[in-house]
Amino acid sequence: MMPMLRLLFGGRSLLMALGFSLVIAGVIVGAALFAETPRATLGGDAIPTPTPCESGEPQRYIIAEGSTVDDVAGQLEELGIICSASQFKILASLLGLQNRLVSGVYTLRPGDSTLSILRTITVVGEVVPTVRVTFPEGLRIEEMAEIAQQAGFGPAEEFIAAARDVELPLSFAVDLPPGVGNEGYLFPDTYIVPLGSTAAELVALMAETMHLRFSADLREVAAHLGLTPHEVLTLASMIEREVAIPEERAVVAGILFNRLEVRDRLGVDATTQYCVANQDPDSVEAYGWWKPGSELTLADLDCNSPYNTRRFAGLPPGPIASPGLAAIEAVVYAVETDYYFYQVDTRADDGSHCFAVTFEEHDNPNRCDKVER
Repeated sequence: MMPMLRLLFGGRSLLMALGFSLVIAGVIVGAALFAETPRATLGGDAIPTPTPCESGEPQRYIIAEGSTVDDVAGQLEELGIICSASQFKILASLLGLQNRLVSGVYTLRPGDSTLSILRTITVVGEVVPTVRVTFPEGLRIEEMAEIAQQAGFGPAEEFIAAARDVELPLSFAVDLPPGVGNEGYLFPDTYIVPLGSTAAELVALMAETMHLRFSADLREVAAHLGLTPHEVLTLASMIEREVAIPEERAVVAGILFNRLEVRDRLGVDATTQYCVANQDPDSVEAYGWWKPGSELTLADLDCNSPYNTRRFAGLPPGPIASPGLAAIEAVVYAVETDYYFYQVDTRADDGSHCFAVTFEEHDNPNRCDKVER
């Protein structure tokens, strides 16, 4: 190919004509393969696909922020919305749309033409004004509400009300214990939505995104471990708040499973912080929603709520924050370990932990010198 390009740019008219002929032929062949010509994207008539996908009921589909054309093509093929991921990717490239995917929630119908679907999920022509909002991992609903308010989605109270009332996907809702809210079910991510979207629309998108990212495959692995989605999100929320170092997440998850196995208290400080914030408005005023661990008092550690795993054994009733995908995966793929104790290594100043098998090791002031982290 490269020698051909050099000859073309060298001015040899015969090869130039041949090259242009090949390009034109390629477009014609591409048009025949993909059911519609590039002219159709500009409003021309569509050419029917000889072998369309089987028609089906419309499906809701979410394009997450940062998704690539490979991601989307594979997911659409798996859902049966398109017949060929390869065809989708080639057509997107041919039309220059591979980098123009727009994150958001779409309703797509199996059997629609590939080009019709591309028109729906890409920016073509006039760009719709949007607003971008980012929710970090490990936030409570109230903290998310403050971010949404600053981004222009109305008062924080509207977001909180929407989060309370949002209808969760059935695979999540079926395991939700009575009286437990939707804390932890809004996926932390960057969202780009049309300007003027409401808090309720944003919350619905966040709940749908959690269902997409905490995928059916991950839920299936969790089920084989005897875990419901609610239990996974509950544990993942604690990991998200408790563990700063990525490679330590699955280890701490393994430690929590060790404690659950013997019906011990989990002893997770983040659950105590959650309890304190729920019961002590003065603490929230002074410290924010997460009172620093160094400031927790003996009274705080005895906070009377089933969310406080320093006082009550077993899992809390539900998540304490919204976990990201890495924390969810850390729970689903937890490391089997003999460790039973962990504590922040105050010397490292990076949030890393020291681990111990026995209480004697854990209680040793020099444990971080003796026990591999």
